[in-house]
Amino acid sequence: MRSTLDELTGELTELNTLVKSIGPVNHALEGHEDTMVRQYLSIRRRFDYAAFVVALYSSFEKFVENLITEYVHLETRRLQYTELPQKLLKKHLARTAEMLSRGRIGEGRYVGLTEIDVVKNLFECLNGRQPYTLNKAAVVAHDRNLRISEIDELFAAVGVEQICTRVRRADALAEWYRDVNALPSAPRDGVPTATIEERVKDLVECRNQIAHGRGTPDELPGVEKMEEAVGFIQALARSIFAITVGQYLRDHHVGIHLEQRQGDGPYQKGTVVIIDPPAHRIFRGRPIFALGKTIGARCGRIQSLRVDGADIQEMEANASAPNGVGVGLDFKYPNGADVKLVALQGDDDMVWSPLESVTDSTPSEG
Repeated sequence: MRSTLDELTGELTELNTLVKSIGPVNHALEGHEDTMVRQYLSIRRRFDYAAFVVALYSSFEKFVENLITEYVHLETRRLQYTELPQKLLKKHLARTAEMLSRGRIGEGRYVGLTEIDVVKNLFECLNGRQPYTLNKAAVVAHDRNLRISEIDELFAAVGVEQICTRVRRADALAEWYRDVNALPSAPRDGVPTATIEERVKDLVECRNQIAHGRGTPDELPGVEKMEEAVGFIQALARSIFAITVGQYLRDHHVGIHLEQRQGDGPYQKGTVVIIDPPAHRIFRGRPIFALGKTIGARCGRIQSLRVDGADIQEMEANASAPNGVGVGLDFKYPNGADVKLVALQGDDDMVWSPLESVTDSTPSEG
């Protein structure tokens, strides 16, 4: 799943590079002696914006579809076909039948598929074969552009309910809202629903206006507004990812539950928690995550361990630590009575990047 967010981040970085180039390029050309070059500037500006909008929406739509596909693939490894959410079973059957009846398999978004492959997958699903493969195109099928209601519907079909309501309190979106509005802190009640709806709606409608030949807006937004749009999509995508990963971790990993000592910490701006001696061995670099109903998941690795003021590399199960164990995190431990801190028994490349060296430095704020 991590690769879906990495791919989107790379594409948005390229879009930001395009946006940042607008000013310098215009400045270099506006004084050109050739009138044709000067006239080209206004044309170029309109086409730059059109390309920007279409690419921004396309990248976000692809991210949503790929994330859902990856999530469902992981669920099929855990559950039998009949154990999948009923909404998904109904959608998979109906949309597969629709794909076959339209006769467009092998074209457009169905390139690379054959009718035999589609029928074979459905047959094996319905007959309880193990392992089985869902028809990806049926799973992510949607008839409308990705406004908030459509995003909710797509994720609800695979068992992740009300995702656009839940992302309101996710870290990335809350931090984006704080920065854009120059607030001293993120809103306690989450990002206003109307803000998310309007931002997504504006992008969709502008994309449709361009894609359907109705031209670009009469008044083009400046570089700052374009960068803000990229920042919003990045924050929304990261929040959607956090909620989805939270559901995945909750369903797939029992892990090692670490009990935070009551009334003791967190410290260092939330990046150090004090836990009771764990019942299993823990060590620096071990994958760890915090789960909460509102924030989804915060994932990282144990950065440091400290007992009685001394740094240690690892701690054996049920070792003595009367004053608790200090665990340094590379993310900020979230507040909330429902938050759980869990260390994994091993790595999980669906969420965690390959292990890099863990330094002796103080953990970052996360």
